[in-house]
Amino acid sequence: MDDPDLLPLSLAVDDLILGRGVKRGRHLLSQDLEPLFLERLPALGFTETTVGTVVIDVGVRVPAWLLSPGRADFGTVFWEIFTDRFRRRLYGSEVRNAKGDWDVQIPPSSTRRIWAGLHLRESYDPSRPIGMC
Repeated sequence: MDDPDLLPLSLAVDDLILGRGVKRGRHLLSQDLEPLFLERLPALGFTETTVGTVVIDVGVRVPAWLLSPGRADFGTVFWEIFTDRFRRRLYGSEVRNAKGDWDVQIPPSSTRRIWAGLHLRESYDPSRPIGMC
């Protein structure tokens, strides 16, 4: 990155990706910003993967980004608990739909690629819905 004008923009993208002073959720990305966002994810330790290959225990969530043309959705990979015996790993977006569910849900069987910050995993109370902790 030799262009000095890119440094402030790169720092702003880093803040967005890491959630430093910026609310992560759904962000529209212009065509010229998409490549920088994609460049900064691995530079910040995010790994391109699928939900099914993210290894976590119940009570742990991993921040992750889902990139679509012109859009970046922040969410987490976690275990959704239905009963003591029935649970599934899931990517759930920060943005909710009108019913209050995750607007974007990706099950472990999906081949959709996400960018997971495995090094940023954190504990949470799995008995409480994500976003309500």
